[in-house]
Amino acid sequence: MLNVEYRTVASDLAYKYWLSKCQGDAIPSRDDISPEEMVPFLPSILLLDVQEEPLDFRFRLIGTRIVPLLNRDYTGELMSTIDNLKSPNSVWKNCCKAVDLAEPVYAFTPYVGPKKDILDVEDLILPLASDGKNVNMLMIILAPIKKQPGQQGDDGENKSDGSRSRTF
Repeated sequence: MLNVEYRTVASDLAYKYWLSKCQGDAIPSRDDISPEEMVPFLPSILLLDVQEEPLDFRFRLIGTRIVPLLNRDYTGELMSTIDNLKSPNSVWKNCCKAVDLAEPVYAFTPYVGPKKDILDVEDLILPLASDGKNVNMLMIILAPIKKQPGQQGDDGENKSDGSRSRTF
């Protein structure tokens, strides 16, 4: 599915774990994954429930490694109600793409938030489906990439792919 050289161990392990739970053409369901099996990358997980009609995403779980990166805790909130995440934001678009294709989506986004030593965040969006094909949850790995000494961060300008910085 994805042919990517991951920048973080968490993303690499999560993708391999997700692949191990796929059954033929069927993608895993929430019942197929177990927190006990995901200990090495569990703190980097964010779970979103997919809402239909209209399409939206509800924050269900935010891992302990992600919480310090955020400006606040979004648990229980809909993505469409958060100004810097709602459509047409690149995060929203990537979540929609994972739902529409029922395939993983890989991206990285310049980081704008309270941590000044973070350059960007590696995003791996892994779809889950209770019936193996219709996505009803997204398991997202958010893995921060730290700045190297003397390295400047992105100031929120457009990237070459048209996406913009986001604050989670």
